[in-house]
Amino acid sequence: MELNLKLIANNQSIGKDILIALLPDIIDYMNNVIKYIKINLPEVVRNAIVSTPEYQSLVGGQLQFELGIPDVNQKISGLLNIWMNNIVYEYQIPRIANNKIIGNFSVGMIRVDFDDVIYSEYATIRDVKGYSLPWLEWLLMDGNTILVPAHEVLFGPSSYSRTGNAIMRKNKNRNWKVPAQYAGTLNDNWITRALDSAESDIQDILNRASQI
Repeated sequence: MELNLKLIANNQSIGKDILIALLPDIIDYMNNVIKYIKINLPEVVRNAIVSTPEYQSLVGGQLQFELGIPDVNQKISGLLNIWMNNIVYEYQIPRIANNKIIGNFSVGMIRVDFDDVIYSEYATIRDVKGYSLPWLEWLLMDGNTILVPAHEVLFGPSSYSRTGNAIMRKNKNRNWKVPAQYAGTLNDNWITRALDSAESDIQDILNRASQI
């Protein structure tokens, strides 16, 4: 007995049928990957920020008293919520184009100009004269710039202190600025350093997501 087979479809149509068959599974896979990243990435970013020396110094340490932030926990909590809520996920659902399945996914974690936090209520404090003091801008952007000429901070209990543990007084021989070990510029500051330190943890999240 002799059996003859004839292939009717060409290679192009077979390839297209294969892509069509694969597409639903790839879409499901990508949806699961992105869901995993959305659940886990914010916590990694948050942990990176609160593990920094700057954060530790802001919450009951030198920076809180240098900057004179009385309600520091409320302000830091507000900033963290803004940063976590403003993580941007851009996702282009996989589709067939040019005989391939293509898609796109990207994450934007912190705005490079910090304008989502700098202009928020959490980024400023009021002094005794009612002036708004942009403590977060000082910390993130002003580096070693002299911010209050002919003044210094004295540590110790005081009824005149916003925090109860430091006051600023005139001293013509001193100029106040953010302490050098915490000072930041737009491209190198508390938050950029935190994200740099979290690079391996972020990569771990991406690797685990890809294995779902």
